Amino acid sequence: MNAAYQVTAADVRACMRGDVYGDAATMTDAWFADHVARNDVDLERSPRYTVEDTLAAFSLLAFRADRAWVGGFGVAPQFRGAGMGAVCVADAQRIAREAGATTLELEVLEHNLTASELYERCGFERIGELFVFKRESRSVPRPASGYSVSETPCDAAAVAAIARVPSTCWQREPRGVTAAAPFSTLTVGDAAAPSAYAFVRRGADRAATLLDAGAADEDGASALVDALDAAFAENDLTLLNEPDGPLFEALLGHPFWDVTARQYRMRMHL
Repeated sequence: MNAAYQVTAADVRACMRGDVYGDAATMTDAWFADHVARNDVDLERSPRYTVEDTLAAFSLLAFRADRAWVGGFGVAPQFRGAGMGAVCVADAQRIAREAGATTLELEVLEHNLTASELYERCGFERIGELFVFKRESRSVPRPASGYSVSETPCDAAAVAAIARVPSTCWQREPRGVTAAAPFSTLTVGDAAAPSAYAFVRRGADRAATLLDAGAADEDGASALVDALDAAFAENDLTLLNEPDGPLFEALLGHPFWDVTARQYRMRMHL
């Protein structure tokens, strides 16, 4: 087996096919470029593995200060069940240590039992559960008041000033949100110190992503959901990786928001 660097979008698509991710059609070149840029993925430290010149597996690794994050592990279908996953994890640990990281973190879908069991055997521990929520566009906007929407560009400091602490996960940290510009900033109450907020990036075909969102309490969470229904009624909204808390409860109890996936957040100390 040989290892080189500069994982590509084609590598990801080739390795992520199967029961967990389907045909990986959503992992386009544009998605990959966005994923790398927003999440500080270091392609110079992200190995791709080959066996007799055939792609066998890849790892996407990201770094922020003394922390490392796995932006994706994948093993090509014909090499699964042969220990390649363990090779990826062990090599990721080595690379992260050599880069000066003291922790390595990842998320894994709850139904990907093979992967989650592997990670636990390798020393990862579950540190939380994260849920993906989706809401389809609404034909009639829901009336709401007490909120504002700004299109003014935000830098990382401005995002951090109103975002929840700590962030729910790597992808929703202020650094990653800022890198996803342009986006709209929705605030409930005082814009400088809101009771709830959301950073919303519109995409193609009515799709929009909540890059991050949060609420101080149940009232703020309920007001935020109403504001999203008013300000972004025409958009299909997705919120990734929301943990238990006020916003989780507000979305879970709302008739138009659905849980579409559940992940475990995992971390190991190096």
